[in-house]
Amino acid sequence: MEPEDAFRKRARASGVVGGTSAGGPDRLSSLPDCLLHTIMSSLKARQVVQTSVLSTRWRHLWRSVPCLDIDFDEFSNTAPASDVFDSNESDDDTSDSDSDNWHNHKDWEHVTKYKDWEDFEDFAVTLMRSCNIAQLDSFRLHVVQSRAPEFGNRVAAGWLRRAMKYCTPDRASYQGLSSGSWRLKRLHLCHVLLDNNFLKRVSSVCCSLEDLELDDCSCQIQSITSHSLKTLVLKKCRWRNLSEIISPTLKTLVIDGGSNTDACVLVILAPALAYLHLAMHIALFRGGVSLNVVPSVAKALIHLWGHRHRSVRSKIGGDQFKLLCCISNSTNLELSGVGTTVLGKGPRFQEFKNLRNLLLDKTDLSDDFKTLVFFLQSSPILEKLTLRHCLFPEYSNKKKGTPILNKTSSSELHGLDLLCENLKVEIIYGYGYGPHLIRLLRRVSVNLSKNNIKLTKVN
Repeated sequence: MEPEDAFRKRARASGVVGGTSAGGPDRLSSLPDCLLHTIMSSLKARQVVQTSVLSTRWRHLWRSVPCLDIDFDEFSNTAPASDVFDSNESDDDTSDSDSDNWHNHKDWEHVTKYKDWEDFEDFAVTLMRSCNIAQLDSFRLHVVQSRAPEFGNRVAAGWLRRAMKYCTPDRASYQGLSSGSWRLKRLHLCHVLLDNNFLKRVSSVCCSLEDLELDDCSCQIQSITSHSLKTLVLKKCRWRNLSEIISPTLKTLVIDGGSNTDACVLVILAPALAYLHLAMHIALFRGGVSLNVVPSVAKALIHLWGHRHRSVRSKIGGDQFKLLCCISNSTNLELSGVGTTVLGKGPRFQEFKNLRNLLLDKTDLSDDFKTLVFFLQSSPILEKLTLRHCLFPEYSNKKKGTPILNKTSSSELHGLDLLCENLKVEIIYGYGYGPHLIRLLRRVSVNLSKNNIKLTKVN
């Protein structure tokens, strides 16, 4: 049965007949296919198929839509309140009724969970047979882990694998296998099990792929290599021995959460990178991350958490300074969760000659502001400094304006004062006394003007 057949009855009740609605002429249907496809590309797949009931003009348009978004969230059966909880129960039977209702509710959840999945699976399989996804520009498959059965990610992987095996870019060639290249430029997958052959298949059929996003996927992939990718987003993925990401064309790289095999070092070689986002728990990436020097990076966000737990041994915790050196050409830099160990034990110097905006979030500055002073001394054109929820040092009462760099030469102090003279600073804090934080910060340099320091208190 075709997907649109399920919706045809509904169309008769809506007053849409032969391309003309009860409200007047159907001007939307008079638009060319390319414009209608653009409109349909902003819809979810189920909504796209439902457009087939509008008129004969729309009946087959969905088959050639360039963007397909198959989303499990579109399939949700909810129980009527009267079916789960009976409000007419007497007060005498309240406890028994509550217990029965709770069990009824759990039973309903179990039934609807698998009913939703069956509906979703039937729809997805039929749709992927009816649409030739080799002709798509964009394909997204979104499975919700909390609502899918335990085997859901494996089943979804099977759909994708069969599509890559049998779909061809030429509609006239449906028989047998084809090694022809797909048009696909964007591929987004959520909660799909991906084996080590997945990217080999992608590389062989998706030669023009520019945007790959994997969200909450279980990945047995050891290497991500591409000569066409421009954007790579990896969110909350569980990796087994991911050892390298290599792409000379990659412009944007996001690794947000997830985990990797303990002893595995992740090597990133992306010389054209312009935006880097690394957010990870150091205990879940114990092998660390090795990044080549990225001269073209304009904006970088490094968010490491878990380093304050001394029981956690992780290579990435000790490689913080190496990461900073690799992105020293950034014009915008955001560091979150960086500890006092970022500079190591010995003296450090690394010039951030292009840095204009620096944001330190939840950064430990209790080391007499040494980490902050390092950035101020290393950033000659810094214009804006933002300190968000940072840990300030605790000083005893000293003479106002006393600099903290007692072991620093007077020439270095003078240079730091010159750098701070026109610097704009914003302190975002949730607790404490704002003016006191300003007094503490001005110990870094007497030339930090109060007028250039903004206080923002948040709940």
